[in-house]
Amino acid sequence: MTKRNRKVRNVIKKYNSLVKLSSLLWFCAGVGVLAFGLYFMEIFEIVFGIFDMVYAISNLKNKNYSQASIRRVELNKLSFIVVFIIVYSLVNPIGNIPLLFDLYKRDLVLNGGLIDD
Repeated sequence: MTKRNRKVRNVIKKYNSLVKLSSLLWFCAGVGVLAFGLYFMEIFEIVFGIFDMVYAISNLKNKNYSQASIRRVELNKLSFIVVFIIVYSLVNPIGNIPLLFDLYKRDLVLNGGLIDD
C-alpha cells in the first residue's frame, strides 16, 4: 500500500462523510419545510419538503469512488444550487441550510481544501 493510495482513499472517505452529513441536513430541512407546509396548508412547502426528503435519500445512495467523479459532480452542481437558493428563499428559508452546506462542500472540493493536486 503506497502513501498516495492511502491519501486518495482518505479524501474519498472524507468526501463521502460530507455527503452523508449533507443528506442528513437535506432530510431534516425537508421535514421542517414539510411540517410548515402541513401546518399552514401551503402546497409549495409540501411539494418542496417532499422533494428535499427524496433528494436526501437519493443523494445518500450515490457514492463517489474517484477524485475525478467528485470534481465532476461538484462542478455540475452549481446551477442546481443557485436555482434552489432562489426557490427556497421564496418558499421557506429553512431549505437554504443544506444548500449553503453544499456550497461550502463545493468550495472545499474545488478550491483545494479537500483534493490537493
